Amino acid sequence: MEERLYQPDFSCIFGEKFANAFIFPQVDSLVWPIFEDIEKSNQLKNLLSLQNPQGRGYFYTRRITVEDEIVELSCANLNMAFLQAMDLGREYGILNEDVITAVRKNTKTFKAILSFNLSDKSNFEHIIGELNKYQKECDVIGIVVYPTYTNLDLSKLKNSSFSELLAYLKTNELFLKIDIGNYFFPNFYDVISKEKLQSFLSLYQENIVILSGLDLTSDITRYYPLLKYFNNVWLEIDPRTFGGTTPTDVFTNLFKMDGFVQNCWSRILIGSATPTLEISQVVRGFYEASESLTFSQRSTLRSWAFRNVVRLNSRSFASQKDSSHEYYKTLRNIELKNIIETDTEVEMIYKVKLRSYSITQLIFLTDLFKTILGISCKKYGDFKNGEMFVRSYHTTTTLVINEHEYGNYLDLHYAFAEISKKDSSEFLHTVRALENRADFNHYDHELASTYGSRQLILPILDGKFEIGSRENFYVLVTFGPRTFNLFVRVKMIK
Repeated sequence: MEERLYQPDFSCIFGEKFANAFIFPQVDSLVWPIFEDIEKSNQLKNLLSLQNPQGRGYFYTRRITVEDEIVELSCANLNMAFLQAMDLGREYGILNEDVITAVRKNTKTFKAILSFNLSDKSNFEHIIGELNKYQKECDVIGIVVYPTYTNLDLSKLKNSSFSELLAYLKTNELFLKIDIGNYFFPNFYDVISKEKLQSFLSLYQENIVILSGLDLTSDITRYYPLLKYFNNVWLEIDPRTFGGTTPTDVFTNLFKMDGFVQNCWSRILIGSATPTLEISQVVRGFYEASESLTFSQRSTLRSWAFRNVVRLNSRSFASQKDSSHEYYKTLRNIELKNIIETDTEVEMIYKVKLRSYSITQLIFLTDLFKTILGISCKKYGDFKNGEMFVRSYHTTTTLVINEHEYGNYLDLHYAFAEISKKDSSEFLHTVRALENRADFNHYDHELASTYGSRQLILPILDGKFEIGSRENFYVLVTFGPRTFNLFVRVKMIK
């Protein structure tokens, strides 16, 4: 709950639509469409009948219905699941039709990840046709390939028809998931390696690529560095290789990896591989493991780990209350209050109304200041030089200058939030105020007096701010959510 109460303004990281993580659904990114109340294809029946030499099924599944799955999602406070196909080019697998049939049972809860055997190089035009067909029937959000099962060497896929397929995926905001392959089926393990994946990724850096099926005791250390080299690479964590440890220990070990949280918090997906394991056990392990993290790491992970995928496809994912996007726009109004003009200078006075939507929030102002400067310069094009003066009206707000690297912004935001949520019960300011209300926000006042400034002056030269290349501007707002105002004066001379 703390992660919601002290949420940053994520719009300055992910864009305005994703300002508030908590209006979006939480998603189980990997569920097999294997339910007792849905007819199975012959390939799926063959898959479930496969046994190892000890007479155990290769593909373990619990006997659950669609309704059971929805109850499991609800228990884990998740709202949605991706049903995934498995085209292995063999007599066994999970057909796209198995996925589509299951999705049709509950289109609000389920979305489709389709699978195609890309080792059949003449198949690309057919694949695009199939994707077009299925997208008319249900919500398709990506495709998955299984290189080690289909003997597919991704580093050798350099023909024009494959490029057309990837262009189609990009245009339609569909991701490409690559399953590393850690089931006991016959495999061609030599077709996949970090080097081959790196070669493939270097050629297709505009497509979102998700790495899945990694053994978390070996593959993760081999492939995780790719997320540092390629911004289009994402990582899916699922329990197919959890054997011998608990979900809590798995997540604990992941979070202990140097740089893992910093590099991956915004690019991880978490799936349950249901009906193999309940999503509730995965969520439990995630929350238990994240409890020992720093406030900033714990909060960012809990805000986005089960929601990251909603940012991959703006077409498919609306907020749970789509109209509420408007509520979380920090800028509410820019009002030009007064203009004083002479032959040599002009002074424009603005009153800017803003809104915070968590208890403590560091709000990005750089774009707002540029907007006001643009309005001023457009209105008085002959005036190019001057200054912008900014001041806050409120004793529990402060103006801050710092670098807008996303990690730095989040560190600052959560550091301020940690201070503001300290226990203030021993301070003299914790009283019944004269207005007959409780007053207990000593640390909010301390923050406003200790960090940043009550006012800023930004020089303007030739119609642009004359500031450092990494300087950006924020307002720290406490004791929210609240609406508040800034005083802005733009003074320009000829």
